[in-house]
Amino acid sequence: MSKRVLIVDDAIDFITIYKTALEANGLTVISAMTGKEGMEKLLNEKPDVVILDVMMEMPDSGFDFMNDLRGTGNNTPVILCSSIADASQMNFDLNSLGANLVMQKPVDLGELVKQCKKLAG
Repeated sequence: MSKRVLIVDDAIDFITIYKTALEANGLTVISAMTGKEGMEKLLNEKPDVVILDVMMEMPDSGFDFMNDLRGTGNNTPVILCSSIADASQMNFDLNSLGANLVMQKPVDLGELVKQCKKLAG
């Protein structure tokens, strides 16, 4: 059975690009355009990995999603994707958020596929 990846991003272009690359490499993709929808799909679909946009419908939506996710004790691996130009400008501690990896948008699709497969086990 193929590994399942949940993409949570409010930009349909990024969802489409990621989905195309991931599916071409044998992964099954589920998508959501809001943190709320993403959390519902996470609980119902039980993906192996989550790709999460940091800033969605509200500037802190990705952070809220992470807090809610880890607050429930869910340990699903999460790749945070950010379009913030310089990761050093991010004023948060990634370890405290519980993210497994942070990737800068636009992400290298080959690396994204590789990391999804690695984190999915």
